[in-house]
Amino acid sequence: MPKRTAGGIEALKSDVARLTDQLASVVDTTKDEAIDEVRAQMQRVKRTIDGLLSEASDRGQEAAEAVRDVAEDFSETLEESMRRRPLVTLALAVCLGFICGAAWRR
Repeated sequence: MPKRTAGGIEALKSDVARLTDQLASVVDTTKDEAIDEVRAQMQRVKRTIDGLLSEASDRGQEAAEAVRDVAEDFSETLEESMRRRPLVTLALAVCLGFICGAAWRR
């Protein structure tokens, strides 16, 4: 009986060692697959962020161009108004200054 128990324990140790090796192999494989999946996801996220930044940059440039166009149009309109009706333009400027000053004090 003691030989059977000793042999059984040795067999059990051998089985546990094989199981440990198999688990280590599965863990390594799973770990590598998980790392590959994380890398792939990070690549997708990076591409998405790059696309969003590019789109935001394009929209920002469009907005800057629109503001520039409005400023040029306003400047041209103001100059034309000053040439055609200088007193009306001056009166509007005074009124606008008065309103801004009153709002600034509050």
